[in-house]
Amino acid sequence: MSAKPIVYLEKNEAWLFDGESFTPCDHSSVKKYAAGVSIPLSKLQVGSFKFGSTLSEDDLEIQTEIKMHEEGGLKADLDYEIASYKHVLEFENSTLVEAFASSHEALDNCCADIVKTTKVIDWVVPSFITYSSYYADNTVEAKTDLFYYLGDEEAYAVLFHKGFYIAHRKILSIQELAKEIGVDEKRCATMLRKYGLVEEAYPEEERPFIDQLQAVFSKQVEKIVHTINHKRGLFGIEGIERIFIDFKGNELFGLEEVFAAYGMENLESKPLVCNSDDLANTHRFIKAMYIYLCENNRMHNALNLTPYERQAPWLKRHSSHLILSTAAAVLIALIHPGYFYIQDSIFDEKISELNMRVVSMEAKTKSLGIKLKALQKEVKQDEAKVLGMKDVNKVHQITLDTLPLLMNTRYIRQKMMYDALDMLNLHKLSTVSMEQNSTESMKIHVIADYTSRDKIAKFMKAWMASGYKEARTKEIYLDENIYESKIEVHR
Repeated sequence: MSAKPIVYLEKNEAWLFDGESFTPCDHSSVKKYAAGVSIPLSKLQVGSFKFGSTLSEDDLEIQTEIKMHEEGGLKADLDYEIASYKHVLEFENSTLVEAFASSHEALDNCCADIVKTTKVIDWVVPSFITYSSYYADNTVEAKTDLFYYLGDEEAYAVLFHKGFYIAHRKILSIQELAKEIGVDEKRCATMLRKYGLVEEAYPEEERPFIDQLQAVFSKQVEKIVHTINHKRGLFGIEGIERIFIDFKGNELFGLEEVFAAYGMENLESKPLVCNSDDLANTHRFIKAMYIYLCENNRMHNALNLTPYERQAPWLKRHSSHLILSTAAAVLIALIHPGYFYIQDSIFDEKISELNMRVVSMEAKTKSLGIKLKALQKEVKQDEAKVLGMKDVNKVHQITLDTLPLLMNTRYIRQKMMYDALDMLNLHKLSTVSMEQNSTESMKIHVIADYTSRDKIAKFMKAWMASGYKEARTKEIYLDENIYESKIEVHR
């Protein structure tokens, strides 16, 4: 069966793409051919999750959707399209799922003008994943490769291992680079295209910018290398072997030397070439090729985030079948009276078959519903456990925070008590009672024989001499040749 062309849509333009070349076309071509667009990284929310390899495809989809809402930042009040890229991790007996979600709101912002004209978009794909088509459409040997896309408004690095996507990283676009080094976009693009990152290649008047460019690119490469290192253990990679530069068919001289500074040495770096007759539109070619291969069932793990699906033609819908069958039955019945008996039997068989399909679908839906409820219950239980742990941790934290204060309070009270005992001993006084209700004050009921009344006054002065704020008494009274006084001491 021959491959079917697709209509590639971008902004207000449309091209018919046959896998080799583009032909400008009208948007009405979407009525005849499948249509597709790519969306930028900024319109996506991305999550990466590990699951046991024993999960079925249905369970994996349900678990991924739950995880994206729990950990991927999806909002409960928005509708989303979710697609995922799966890796079987042989070393861990698990499945790594890279999930991509885009809200209907974000998709409408991106595709609204196109949908107004075409009504449908069969394929909506993340732009960075489309480099998968380079391996499917070429005889190039799949290694550990990095695709470095440098566009006017968007830029990213995409990591592939043995022909399969494993990671991506957002980097600075031409617009962002120009703003960073303080030049206009056109001049920035021209410098990179002509001289790259090689200092010696720059003329004298452009030299002030090369140091800034090298510093900025160094930070970008550092982020990319960090992503590569993160994937080493998961996929058993040592590093990267090639860099494909997607910069409108241009080389980016000196980029491999920046990677070498971060330990990625002996890299092969070259421009990405898909169609040598149209180098300037390489990026458009790679995206259109991905959609073309997906539509023709030639792409592994095809991703699609479209909410703008087309309906089946009227003649293929069940409602049209019923209307046509009924009309034909009435016509034949007018010709042959015995037709209704035969047709009733046929209809009974069809109805029985449809009922069986409905029952099967209801059973499957019910099964998935039960699984989803069980998972939701499990999530709620886990959330309750987490909240309980948070409460316990909060109590522990409060205890830790107040412990120094409690220890200090204990120390102050003990010191005040020891000071009282020392002073009573120094002035040869006795006490009936000592009362200490706080760290700020103490009440001492002292007694002395009738010849030692002055000792009580000296006792009070000694407190203030040792740094206490005040020591006072309401009275000193004599009772059966014994002087008594209730003294109150304040810190």
